[in-house]
Amino acid sequence: MKSLLSISYNSDASKSRATEFAKTHGYPCVADTEVTTTLKLHYTDDKVELCDLEKEFCIDIDFIAGNLAHRQQYGGGRGQSIAKAIGLKQGLAPPSVLDATAGLAKDAYVLACLGCRLTLLERSPVIVELINDAIERAKENEHFQKIIDRGFNVIANSSIDYLTELFQKSKDNLAKKRLPEDIYPDVIYPDVIYPDVIYPDVIYPDVIYPDVIYPDVIYLDPMYPDRKKSASVKKNMQILQTLLGKDEDTEELLNIALKVAKKRVVVKRPKGAENLSSIKPTYQVNSKKTRYDVYIIKS
Repeated sequence: MKSLLSISYNSDASKSRATEFAKTHGYPCVADTEVTTTLKLHYTDDKVELCDLEKEFCIDIDFIAGNLAHRQQYGGGRGQSIAKAIGLKQGLAPPSVLDATAGLAKDAYVLACLGCRLTLLERSPVIVELINDAIERAKENEHFQKIIDRGFNVIANSSIDYLTELFQKSKDNLAKKRLPEDIYPDVIYPDVIYPDVIYPDVIYPDVIYPDVIYPDVIYLDPMYPDRKKSASVKKNMQILQTLLGKDEDTEELLNIALKVAKKRVVVKRPKGAENLSSIKPTYQVNSKKTRYDVYIIKS
């Protein structure tokens, strides 16, 4: 059976990075001219790209030029459907967003440009490498530096595992730690723990405060349902489908996301697709080809 992916390079300078990634993740590493797999993660002196040799097509991520830069400049700002779905409103601070299905980070970048702090979860080390390479290349850009300063963090992990651990940590904290209101009932503390709240642990050093911070919004964009092969399926999605296969655990992911998000969970779906689970969304936001199912978390 033909192997799916190999790691390749085209120069001595790019060889060291390619070799290190291949060794860490257990992929074969060969010179560009020796690739025999369907896909290759290819290191050049300028960037890292994922190529489908059968379709003769490569993709990379670029936060400064191309489609993402155009979307950032002319995408419609807070009037975009995605902005409405995550709850961006005039006069309110943008929410913190955990993108639990980061993929090529397009939607995460749009939300970051709108002022949100982003945490990106992606279980494929190949896709994580593409994102991190794009971040590294964009660091010198003044606009992107502001995004980094605000928060644009990539975590290589299964979303279900990460969210389950986050949820369990919170339960453990509540079970094991004395909360401040138990010791000082005359002090009023916020019901929800926000990262910018300073708790008075200097004043009350014997109080242990919960250290688990939940995101305001969890954003899910699972691999779209199977569609007949046609030109309407973009080539970058075809490559991702070849690399990652189908998302088989989307309902489980939604269930744990609903336990962790502080304010809402947003699920991106193609128009006409079924809901992700039997749980009905609170409401939907529609655009020309896309639907956003919004699940409001009751306080």
